[in-house]
Amino acid sequence: MDNNIKLLLGITDPNLTIDPKYQYTSYIEEKIIKNSKTLFCHLYLSYPMYCPNCKTLMLHNGTKVVNNVHLSSAGKKLVLSIRKQKYLCPECKKTATAKFKDTNYHDHFSNAVKAKLVRDLSLSRPMCEIAADSFTSSNTIIRSLESVENNFKVNRNWLPSHLSLDDFKSGKRFSSSGMSMCLINAVNHRIIDIIPERNNKFLRNYFIQYSYKARLSVMTITVDLYAPYRSLIKELFPNAFIIADKFHVVTQAYTAMNKIRIKVMKEYGAGTHEYRALKRFWKLFLKNQDNVDYHRYYPRINFKYAELSDSEVLDRLFDMSSELKTSYEYYQLLLQMYRKNSRQLLNLLTDTSSWNLPPEMRQALKTIKKHKTEIENSFVLPRLTNGPIEGVNNHIKVIKRIAYGYNNFKHFRLRILLSLKNNVIFFST
Repeated sequence: MDNNIKLLLGITDPNLTIDPKYQYTSYIEEKIIKNSKTLFCHLYLSYPMYCPNCKTLMLHNGTKVVNNVHLSSAGKKLVLSIRKQKYLCPECKKTATAKFKDTNYHDHFSNAVKAKLVRDLSLSRPMCEIAADSFTSSNTIIRSLESVENNFKVNRNWLPSHLSLDDFKSGKRFSSSGMSMCLINAVNHRIIDIIPERNNKFLRNYFIQYSYKARLSVMTITVDLYAPYRSLIKELFPNAFIIADKFHVVTQAYTAMNKIRIKVMKEYGAGTHEYRALKRFWKLFLKNQDNVDYHRYYPRINFKYAELSDSEVLDRLFDMSSELKTSYEYYQLLLQMYRKNSRQLLNLLTDTSSWNLPPEMRQALKTIKKHKTEIENSFVLPRLTNGPIEGVNNHIKVIKRIAYGYNNFKHFRLRILLSLKNNVIFFST
């Protein structure tokens, strides 16, 4: 066997040669096993071996055939049928067998196969599909997944200066609330860990495992508006400032705005002109005011095909409800506040005497007022948001969906960390 064939097959052991028994015939044989074609490559492994006890050169003592599953070839399962040399020490009578360097002891899958399995697990593919392509079983895939666990051990003596926390739906199997938590570095967006529970008791026991020095090093923590996190952060991270994620703050007003629009629609009743117009142009209410078109005119089916710009459509919609207009002005001012990072606009938004808002938007005002200090903190470091973590949550949903759920949180966590690009482990074959 020359080096080119070894390179094509991904074999690195220099002592492996073609079995002399097959030197006059083809050393690659095709067989039908379990209704599928399998290629058997007949090889021979032998080299001088010295006794590990007395250091005497050992004698040949017969051979032993071992089958090792290797990377598939031409879409068929490839088995390396290796005839290994057995040895006998003439002095102490100790026996031994030649070892194949590309396969671990007592393992029937080559290291190249296991490396490929791990690479496939980093893709959005179900385990059953990976097993079918690699001619292995699901249990082999799981063992390959568990083999990388040591690569994702958490360093309990270090935490980044800027943390970001967010929860995601993991299911009742792992969490009493059905929600788990993702912990990332808010600056470089690297995943630190996946936490199975989000309740305060579990989080306290989790973060207390980090050294006090590591917790003191945390300067900011970006979170959503979930109230129980606040007391825990103040207790465990004494130097950290809490930053309220801008996405969740804007969502409060966004949701309230949508509720008011639907309420006005119901007041007019289904089938009315107002109902259809409010339903058709719902996106204009949520659009940034700076992006509303004032110049281009289009025939509008809900307004008897009148040529109207987006701004004129909004004016006609506001004529249908004063509550809707006031809520829209409040929502747009909130967006403007974040664009300018303006404390003056924040003070105006939280001034209840300046606004006559409907009940739905008053609840949003109350929430903004409650987290006013945390919103002000976001003006100092505007780039620290939970946006990257929301992208991670979307990726986790894909992982759950292609696997039809997980029963084991350890496997779920490893699959998440392995699948994310900033946690890719490079395996050499």
